[in-house]
Amino acid sequence: MKKMFFIAALAVFGMTSADAQVSFGVKAGPQLTNFVGSDVEESDMKVGFNVGGYANIRFSEQLAFQPELLFSLQGDKYEETIFGQDVKYTSNFSYINVPLMMKWYAYEGLNFEFGPQVGFNVGAKGKVEGGDSSFEGDIDDVSGVNFGLNIGAGYELPMGLNFGIRYGRGLNSVYTLEDTNGDKFKIYNSTIALGVGYTF
Repeated sequence: MKKMFFIAALAVFGMTSADAQVSFGVKAGPQLTNFVGSDVEESDMKVGFNVGGYANIRFSEQLAFQPELLFSLQGDKYEETIFGQDVKYTSNFSYINVPLMMKWYAYEGLNFEFGPQVGFNVGAKGKVEGGDSSFEGDIDDVSGVNFGLNIGAGYELPMGLNFGIRYGRGLNSVYTLEDTNGDKFKIYNSTIALGVGYTF
């Protein structure tokens, strides 16, 4: 995965020239997040958000590279019944994400994007609610670095306002989940993000 990011960086620097147009912007939006994995049932989606900034390096009318720096609140939630009581689990994972997106402008402001992402975990908390008690605390043994891939689409107005939707999938396990039977399962980040931005 590190090699993939290195190759992407080399490709971008190789394409960069004095003719490239560089602009900067800010973006924010809500997102639906959960955890997925082949060995575990998908959890319910939880509402989070992302906010940050980006640089748009335009090589031509149709091709651009857009590195971003985003704060992202992710996680999941699910419920189950234990001894006749409904128990609700909620996790909140905070990331500093760095997407490296290649953008193809298909028609005027309509664009499609694809690229890798590296995320740095800066907080992981879990909350359990059920019956007459609740518990909240840190989640241990969380991966500090999360690699992923993003794909999305968007539209940019001439005035600088832009809108987008993006799906992101983690490539390495966030942490290992252990159930009441002692079985362990690897889980991965999954995110559907909406974004509203403005390019200066």
